[in-house]
Order: sequence, then C-alpha cells, then structure tokens
Amino acid sequence: MPRPDIAGLGAAADPAWLTAKTAAAVTAAEPRPFSDAEYRNRLEAVRRRMAEAALDAMVVFRPSSVEYLCGYNTAETAPQPLLVTGSHTCLYVPDLEVGRALAGSRVGRIRFVGYADALRSLGMFLDHAAGLLPPGARVGIEAGHASTPPQAVEILRARGVAVVDPDHLVERVRLVLSDAEIGCIETAALATRAGTDAAAAEARKPGATDSSVAAAIAAALFRNADSPSAWGPVVATGERAGIPHSSWVNRRLGAGPTFLEFAGAHRRYHAPVMRTLAAGALSPGDRRLAELARTALAAVLESAKPGVECSRVADHAARAVGRLPEDVVFHRLYGYPVGLAHKPHWMDGAPFYITRDNHEPLQRGMVFHVPASFRSFGRSGVGLSQTFVVEEHGARVLTHGPAEIIEVG
Repeated sequence: MPRPDIAGLGAAADPAWLTAKTAAAVTAAEPRPFSDAEYRNRLEAVRRRMAEAALDAMVVFRPSSVEYLCGYNTAETAPQPLLVTGSHTCLYVPDLEVGRALAGSRVGRIRFVGYADALRSLGMFLDHAAGLLPPGARVGIEAGHASTPPQAVEILRARGVAVVDPDHLVERVRLVLSDAEIGCIETAALATRAGTDAAAAEARKPGATDSSVAAAIAAALFRNADSPSAWGPVVATGERAGIPHSSWVNRRLGAGPTFLEFAGAHRRYHAPVMRTLAAGALSPGDRRLAELARTALAAVLESAKPGVECSRVADHAARAVGRLPEDVVFHRLYGYPVGLAHKPHWMDGAPFYITRDNHEPLQRGMVFHVPASFRSFGRSGVGLSQTFVVEEHGARVLTHGPAEIIEVG
C-alpha cells in the first residue's frame, strides 16, 4: 500500500523529523498482523452496510473498531477517529501518534494536530471530516459508546451534517471473524492455558493469596505476549467469590472455591475463561454450583450451530439449568461475542448476546465466551467456562483444558 497523504491541521506544522526516509523506516518497523486484502475485505463489508443504510460516511471512535478497519493501535487514549466514506479513509491523530499511524495503519490520509491540542482538537478533526462530505451528508456515529465524545454529535450537526445512529454497523461486521482472526484467538488461548497452569501452581504453595495467584496469572499471560489483556485477571476466594465482580485483595486462599476469570491476548484478540480452584473437598452447595456451571456450558456447546437463533440456544441452556435455588445468583447470559478488544474490557463489540430475547441466528465464524458462573450470594462462587467458535457442524472450543474444578490441596 502506498504511503498515506499526511498533513497537519490548524497551526500544526510539518515536523522536521517526518521525512520520506523516516516515514519509510517507521512503516517497516513492525510486522503487519493481517494482509492488505484482509483490510480491504473489512472496509468493503462496512461500505456495503453503509450503502444499505444510505450513509455517506462513518466516523468511528471505538479504538478496537478503528484498529479492525485500518490496523491503527496506540497506548494514547485521546479521541482519534477514523473517517470512512465510500472511497476514502482518513485517520485523525495528535502529531506524536503519526509514528504509530505509519507503523500500524493502512489509510489513505492521516491528519494531525499538535500534541498539546490533542484533548481539545475534536473540533478541528470533525471540521476537516465535514469538509470532505457533501452538504447534508448522512454520517453514522456510535454515540452510545464511551469512546465517542458527546460533543462530537453537536459539532457535526453544527457543520450541517445529519448524524445517524448506525446500530453498531462496524461492530456487526466484526461479529464474523476471518480464519486469520480465529488463528489469533487460538494463539491467545495458549497464553490462557499458561495462565491456568500458573494459577494452579501458585495456589498449591503454602501461604498463597488471591493476589499471588493473580500475579502468577498475569506473569504467564505477559511472558510471551505481544499485547495485554483488556481486563483482569479476576481472583476471588472464599465468600468473596459469592459477590459478583470481586477480585484480589491479598487474602489467603479459602478452604472452598477460588474463582478465576482472565484472558490471554494475541494482537489484542482475546480467549477468556473462567476457572475454579478448590483446596479440599467441595461442600454440597459448592458441588451444586459446579454442576450448574457444567450444565449451562454443555447445553450451549451442544446447541450452538450456524443458523440456530441465539434465543433457541439460550432456551435450551435455561431448560437444562432449570429452576435455580433461591440463594443462587446467575445473570442468564449464556454467551457474548469476543475477538479484537481494547480496554476497558474484552466485551468490546456489538451487543449480540446468547439470550432469550436475541432472535438473530448464529453464523459460522462467530466466537463467543460462555460465562457459566454461579454464586451462592455472599458465600461462594464457581465459574467453569470456555471460548468457542461456531463452525459448519457446531461449536469448536478454542480454549484449553476441561471445564472442571481444579484441585489444589
């Protein structure tokens, strides 16, 4: 792909350090995770949906969707939108991010402002974007996501642009993963397995704490990683495992279950699991929680097939689980899509959940995490999950190891 057209906005001058030679060197500084053809296919799919929705453009703020469409990723958190029209792409960044844009992205244009203006540059970015569009252009913006500044809609409307809710247009394209993307999750799953092994080994040490187990998981996830996980690791032991979304507080591991949730990552593609450690025999109540988790997971995996509505999978799992005891907390969410994700969480896409109210069909290439976690409220908790891909004949589990209690004492 030829070098993009790079220019400053407002008072931003072309920096002396940006030359044809340095730009070529930075562009070659790191390998591209996907082929040019893969990115073309992604843009073509988005543009087809834009045409169906009569949109002249999309202004994409969600960092994972920006990366999905053009490859751009950075540690900088200032808003850096991507404009997608029927024929062009333009990435807007602070000048300090031009290097990341060259190293990682495939775009036609890069427009930058001075770094000191990065947090107040939204008007300049969107003024330029509006100037590339016809008067009254219909532009899709995912206004409900936290990465989209609320004033972006006001700015564009003030420039005569008709802002349209695109209903997670880019994120819906992202729901079906390519073979190359699934390969990234398979690699991430190897790190996830290393995290499980590290957690069990640490838990067997005298004096192990929830914090030392979390540290062991994190070290294993990072050891050979090229990117961090967007969330976790979560480690909750004893009665704190019965309080949803509790995590490590440097507490000695309890005699009952210790709940774990974490994900390995590769190129920011995630492979989450829930696992449960147990020191000693489980109580009858904890065995009941484990059986509920196994049942829910098995029901999803046996019924998830291309063309089957998510609601049917959820109904099948709900019937298998049956009526819950009054003390048991369960979210009734039998699966959510995972793949490419940026912080704050690996749930970073369209709200396409395996629930009883989602009547859309599963498609080959969709990847889900089944969060089979059951808690006796305030007493204990068990999670036994897998990440799977929908294939031609059904679900294929991508994460490693059985969804069973791991005995550590």
